[in-house]
Amino acid sequence: MLERIRFMKVNKAKRFDYTPRYYDERKERIEKIKKAHANKGNEDSIERQSRMRDEIQTNWSVNSSYSKQSKAANIRLIVILILLLVGTYFILDYVDIFSGTTIDLKNP
Repeated sequence: MLERIRFMKVNKAKRFDYTPRYYDERKERIEKIKKAHANKGNEDSIERQSRMRDEIQTNWSVNSSYSKQSKAANIRLIVILILLLVGTYFILDYVDIFSGTTIDLKNP
């Protein structure tokens, strides 16, 4: 009878089941290359041409994405430098206005 009456209910630990759901492009590309090299010994000329075409295409896309990223980073750096130079110019020009004008209150 005392077992039924509880003042504090203690829950059991719940299990957490996590299954990651993401796409790893690098892993997929590596698996594709492994499969291509596994079947390399027994392929005819048409399959060899298609495999070579795929390899060239993947190499080209990797290189082009790297060059796009580096070009974007360079453009961003140039824009930031220009903004800093323009801001510094205006700040120094603004300070120069106040330092150039002095008022003599004794002689109007």
